[in-house]
Amino acid sequence: MSLYYHKRITIVPKLLHLNIGTHGWSLSLGTRRAHITRGSGGHGRASVRLPGGFRWHRDFRRR
Repeated sequence: MSLYYHKRITIVPKLLHLNIGTHGWSLSLGTRRAHITRGSGGHGRASVRLPGGFRWHRDFRRR
């Protein structure tokens, strides 16, 4: 059995969130339709939800 913990803290309502979990933290900026996420390990993702159930995302990593 593995242990899992996740907590989401709202810094600015509907715009900026701090996510804390067992493997690190991440910061999300944006709305549910379009947002950018940056994690503690240097990874990140930009994503956009499009009408009709389509979704686009791009992963990036800090060098």
